[in-house]
Amino acid sequence: MKNNTFKTSNAIAYLKKVVKDDDGSNPLTLSQADSPVIKDHGNNLITTYVVDAGNQFKYIQYCDIEADSITAEQLDDVGLNNLAAIAASGELRVAPHANVFAVLLDGNFEASMILLDDLWNDLFRQFVQGNYLIALPTREVLAFCDASSDIGRTELLELIDRLRDSEDHLLSQQLYVRRDNQWVPEKSA
Repeated sequence: MKNNTFKTSNAIAYLKKVVKDDDGSNPLTLSQADSPVIKDHGNNLITTYVVDAGNQFKYIQYCDIEADSITAEQLDDVGLNNLAAIAASGELRVAPHANVFAVLLDGNFEASMILLDDLWNDLFRQFVQGNYLIALPTREVLAFCDASSDIGRTELLELIDRLRDSEDHLLSQQLYVRRDNQWVPEKSA
C-alpha cells in the first residue's frame, strides 16, 4: 500500500470520458488498490476524484480511501462539496454567446459543473426555460442552450466541431440533454 501523502478531504469531483478497451490504446492494468476511484454515470462520462498538487492533479485511488477509512460514496460527497465550493468561489460565471451560454470558471472544472444539480436546478434556470442541451467537448469548455432551440443546437454542434481535433482533455463529441436530474446523450433522450 502506498503512503497517503494527501488527504481525500481535499478531493474534487472531476469529469472524464469513458475510455473503451477497443479504442486502439494499450491500457495499463492496475490492481484494485492502485486504481483510481471512478463513478460511472452510464452516459459515456465518469466522475473521478482529484487533489490539486500544485502543477498537476493527482487522482484519488482506492488505497487512498482505504487509508482515510472512507467509502467511495463518502468520497463522492466530499468531491461534490469541494467542487461546489469552487463554483461558489465567485469565479463561476455564465456568458451569453449568440444563442448559447458559456460556463466559465478556471480552465479545469468547467465541464465538471454538470455534476452540480443545484446549478442546473436553480442558478442556471434563469437562462433556460425548458430542458437543457449541453456541449462539453473538453474539460474547460461547457456551453448550453434550451433544448428546444434549433439555432442553439446548431451552435453547440459547431463548437464541438471546432474543438474536435483538440488534444487538450477531450471529453465528448455528442450533445447531452438534462432529464430528471440526469444527463443523457441527445440521441437517446
